[in-house]
Amino acid sequence: MKRKVDEVKDFKKEVNPVVVTQKDQSLLEDEEKPAKKSASKKKDDLIKKDETLKVDDSLNVEQNISSNLTDDGVADDKFAGDSKIDESTTKKKSKKDKKGEKKKKSHKMKKSTRFTLLIVILVGMFCGVAVGLYFGPKSVDPNRYNFEVSALLDDVDEIRNEASGKTPVELGATKSCVLAFDTTFNEGRVKVVGRGSVLAMGVTQSISALTIRMNDKLYYENVSVSNFVKALNRYYVEGENISHYGGSLSGNIVTWNTTPDNTGADDIKTMTQHKAKFGSTMNEYMTYIVSSKTVNTASAVTVNDDGNYVFTLTLDKSKSVVNYVKTMKATGGLSSYPDFTSDPRVDIIIDANYRILRFESHEEYTVSMGISAKSVGTLVNTFYYDEDFAMPKITDKSVV
Repeated sequence: MKRKVDEVKDFKKEVNPVVVTQKDQSLLEDEEKPAKKSASKKKDDLIKKDETLKVDDSLNVEQNISSNLTDDGVADDKFAGDSKIDESTTKKKSKKDKKGEKKKKSHKMKKSTRFTLLIVILVGMFCGVAVGLYFGPKSVDPNRYNFEVSALLDDVDEIRNEASGKTPVELGATKSCVLAFDTTFNEGRVKVVGRGSVLAMGVTQSISALTIRMNDKLYYENVSVSNFVKALNRYYVEGENISHYGGSLSGNIVTWNTTPDNTGADDIKTMTQHKAKFGSTMNEYMTYIVSSKTVNTASAVTVNDDGNYVFTLTLDKSKSVVNYVKTMKATGGLSSYPDFTSDPRVDIIIDANYRILRFESHEEYTVSMGISAKSVGTLVNTFYYDEDFAMPKITDKSVV
């Protein structure tokens, strides 16, 4: 081994080095000695055999030396043409090395592109309470979410009748949540402020969202920022019609475009189109299905210092997200549905009128994208009903 290392060092010092193998070097030394009549036939046969294989052995040494001299496996230019190997063989190897170098650079670009794509998808998949993900190599059984939504729902009118004269403590967490979802979705005037973050591949993606509903008018904005990706989206909905706007971020100020960009033939322009593609309308602030058929565990309902009602639910990781996975697949551009690896957990505060005041969600799931990246995220939505708020103007800027 030491001798081979010395040969490499000698090779680098020579102006016109001769590429030889260790066997060849021994044979050359033997050739310098006076020929001996007593040389054995075995030695003569060995010399003939090695002479035949000299070119091949030399090529192997050149390859070994090149890999030790450079990081990318391509020999330095100063060694070009120094070998006794046939010129055509050298050119072929040079082309092969350059091709390999290009492949390595291309591979690095693909990894960088995939990383950015992962973050972009992470942002795109955020909608309502989308918070965390884990990118993995497996796909999901297409029948996993094959549930009829209507069969998963409880009879809200029946629960509302049961709730008459009862507090949420008496009604219980699951029924109180079902009733609170229905009450909040049908509230004519509400503002929802969302704040959260997702950690993926060591990158933290901060999320700021705002929803304002005033009867048949709806405003929704979503700003998601990291060192790699900035996603800014603004929506105005009036009746069935949806207008989407992009924007630019400077510091913590968002300046929004004043011309809508969903004018293409394939762009979503109505609430009906939105529900068909994403599984929900934009005024359904939570995309989970909560019912006695989708809740796995429910805590007791307690009263906090403000006189509001607090409880925690864990939801079935298949049944509760039937609509949600449609949103995730569509916004993330995925070929298959995400795989929820654990039951989503939600911490909820409601008031005595069964209106949601605070909704905090925690999720984990996997998505097949050809690259793995574990992500952990939490989103908190805070609801306001009695404040003095108005629909933002097209020219208004946002602070995040």
